Amino acid sequence: MKFVANIACTLIAFTANAAEPPNFLIIYADDLGYTQTSVPMMKDRPKLAHELHQTPSLEKLAKRGMRFSSAYCPAPVCTPSRASIQFGKTTARVGCISLHDVVMNKKQIDLGKNLSIAEMLKEANKGYITAFFGKGCTPMHWFKDHGYDVTDFHHKHPNGNAHGDWWEPVNKTPIPDDDPKRVFSLAETAKNFLAERGRDQKPFYMMVSHYAVHVRNTSLKSTRHKYLQILAKENSIEGGIPDISPFDENADEMPKKLQTLWERANYAAMMENMDTSIGMVLDELKAQGLEDNTYVIFSSDNGGGQSNAPLQGGKAKMWEGGLRIPMIVAGPGIPANSQCDHPVAQWDYLPTLHDLAGSEIALPDDLDGVSLRPVFENGNNGKLATRDTGFIFHFPAHYTVPITAFRSGDFKLMRHLNSGELKLFNVVKDMGETNDLTKKMPEKTTEMVRQLDAYLLKVGAWTMEEVYTTRLEELEKWILENQLKVDQLNQQLNETGLSQEDRLELSKKLKESTAKIKHCKENLDKLQLDRKSDLWF
Repeated sequence: MKFVANIACTLIAFTANAAEPPNFLIIYADDLGYTQTSVPMMKDRPKLAHELHQTPSLEKLAKRGMRFSSAYCPAPVCTPSRASIQFGKTTARVGCISLHDVVMNKKQIDLGKNLSIAEMLKEANKGYITAFFGKGCTPMHWFKDHGYDVTDFHHKHPNGNAHGDWWEPVNKTPIPDDDPKRVFSLAETAKNFLAERGRDQKPFYMMVSHYAVHVRNTSLKSTRHKYLQILAKENSIEGGIPDISPFDENADEMPKKLQTLWERANYAAMMENMDTSIGMVLDELKAQGLEDNTYVIFSSDNGGGQSNAPLQGGKAKMWEGGLRIPMIVAGPGIPANSQCDHPVAQWDYLPTLHDLAGSEIALPDDLDGVSLRPVFENGNNGKLATRDTGFIFHFPAHYTVPITAFRSGDFKLMRHLNSGELKLFNVVKDMGETNDLTKKMPEKTTEMVRQLDAYLLKVGAWTMEEVYTTRLEELEKWILENQLKVDQLNQQLNETGLSQEDRLELSKKLKESTAKIKHCKENLDKLQLDRKSDLWF
C-alpha cells in the first residue's frame, strides 16, 4: 500500500512538473566573500555573519530557503568562474582558467562549443524564455550566441549594465548619484522581465549578475550616512566622520583613521544597496505570483576582496577565502530556514536545473557537475551522485600566486605550481587552513596528488610552464610591435614640412608607444621574478 502511495505521489509531482515547468532565477554577486553578509552560512556560528554589513533581503531569502556552508566558486577571480557556471565544467576542462588567459587566447578556444544553461533549457522544449542581465564574461562575447533570448548588452563591449564606468570615473560615463553602482537599474531591468512573465505565464530562466561589490566602491550617500553614524558611535568620534570621498578635491583633509572608517562605511552601504536591489527583484517575483514556482539561487563569482576571516585569503587566492562563497537557495520543496553541509560547486547548477526542469534531453558526458536536487529536497540527508573527480580548482595564473587545489571529502590539497610544495588541510575541522597535514597523512596526500594529476592530464589543463612561456611570448611580441611604431614615428617626425598639428599628434602617439614598451618591460621583469617565487600569499 505504501509502495502504491509513493507511486501516486510521484505521478502527481511529475504531472504538475510537466504541466508547469519551474522557473529559475540566479542572482550573482561580484567579489562577495563568505562572511561579508549578515547571513551566517552556518546557523550555529552566528559570528560568521558580518558585524557591520546589513543584508535584510538575503536574511529573508535564507529564512525561506537553504544556506550552504561549503559552497565553492570555480575560480578565485571572475572570468573563469563566469564561464564555468554557464557550462557545468571546471575551468580546467572549459579552457578558461584565469583573467587574461594567455593560453586560451593563443589556442583560440571557442567557448561556444559547450552547452550553456540557457541552451540546455531551450532544448528541453518546455517553452523557456531565457535572460541575462548585468556583468557577463568577456571570452563568451555576446550571450545571445549562448542561448539567451534577452540581454542588456547594449554597447560595444559585450557586458551589460554599463560595464567599466567605475574604473575611470573621470574619463568615462558619469556615475549617477541616485544609482552609483547601477544596482537599481539592474533591478528595474529584471523586474520588467518578470512583469512580462507574469503576463504571458511562460517559464523562464534569468540570471541577474551584479557588478557590486567589486571595486570601485561606491554607494548611495543616504545609506553611507547611516554607516558613518554607526562607526562614529562605535569609535567614540565626536562630531562624526566627514563624508569625504577619495575622489573629492579635499580628500587630503581626511585623517587616515577617518578615511579608513569612511571606506568601511562606503563598502557596507554598497553592500546594503545591492541587497536592496535584490529585494526589489524578489518582491517583484512575489508580486507577479511567480515565487512559489521559482528556484532562486544566490551566490558570488569568487571570494571577497575584503577580509574573509576566519577563512584564509581572498580574491585571486586559492585558499578558502578565495574559493568558498555564500550560497542561498529557495524554491519549491526546499525546507525553510535549513542548512546543507555537503560541499557543492557552481558547475553543479547546469545539471541541477536540467533535473529540476524535468528535461529529457541527454546532457554532455563530460560535465563535472551533479544535480543538487537531492540536497535541495533533503538537506544533509540527501545523497548526491558520486563525483569521479571531486572538486578541482586549477589556477596557473601568471599575475598572482599560482596554485592548484583539490577538495575530496573533508580534505583539501593545495599544490604550489612554481615550487611543487604541497599542503593538506581538513577544511571541515580546520576551515581557516592553519594545520598542514601533509607530514601526518602522507598516503592521503599521495593519493590526492595522483587523482588530481590524472584529471588535469585527462582534460588537457594548461601547465604553469606553458602559461609563463606564452605570456613571455606575448610581452615580447608587444614590445617588438611598439618598437616598430616608435621607429616609424621618429622617422615621420624627422620629415620636413610637417604642420604643428601633425607634429603634436605624432608626438602623442610616440609617447603612448614608448610608455607601452616601458610597461611591457616592467611586466617582463615581474614575470621573471614571479616564476621563481615560492610564496603562498
